[in-house]
Amino acid sequence: MSYADRYIAEDEELLHATRQHWTEMVGEFIVLVLIWIVAGALLWVLPRDEDWGTYASYVVLGAAGVASVWFWLIPLLKWRSTLYLLTTKRVYQRSGFLTKTGRSIPLARVNDVSFRATLWERILREGTLNVQSASEQGMLTLKHVPDPEGLKNMIHRAVEEEQNRQRMGGMGGMGGQPMGGPGGMMPPPPMG
Repeated sequence: MSYADRYIAEDEELLHATRQHWTEMVGEFIVLVLIWIVAGALLWVLPRDEDWGTYASYVVLGAAGVASVWFWLIPLLKWRSTLYLLTTKRVYQRSGFLTKTGRSIPLARVNDVSFRATLWERILREGTLNVQSASEQGMLTLKHVPDPEGLKNMIHRAVEEEQNRQRMGGMGGMGGQPMGGPGGMMPPPPMG
């Protein structure tokens, strides 16, 4: 996913990237349709042969345009700019199109991952994921995540792999191998 590649560091690989579920925008789309239905109805009833009717038509079109931007375009941009990433090193949330915010939790600090999905969310295959960390910031909440149980399982696997990597690296070896080569045995002293 090229849109997510710019947010990862050189020493990590992207495991999963997603945005909020598309159903997050259904209400905004319905509002957009209602705005233009009301605008169309007002334009239909306004008189066309009087000067004030022409100006009123421009006012109705302008108001519908402003309402469309406010109630549909701005939420759409917010939805598009919310990004959830899972890498080999961290869980990352980024949002905002004018004021950008980002928050990440290193996988080594993840204590617990839980999800919640109501019956309706389960039907739509979305939900809320909570990633609890051992840091002072506590919990990272990812709302309207597509397939939250699948992402939870991916995070668990990534956390386990990161912990194994750190455990193996902590034994003093290179490349995840314990000192002394495979099996942890020390080579015999040189003869001579």
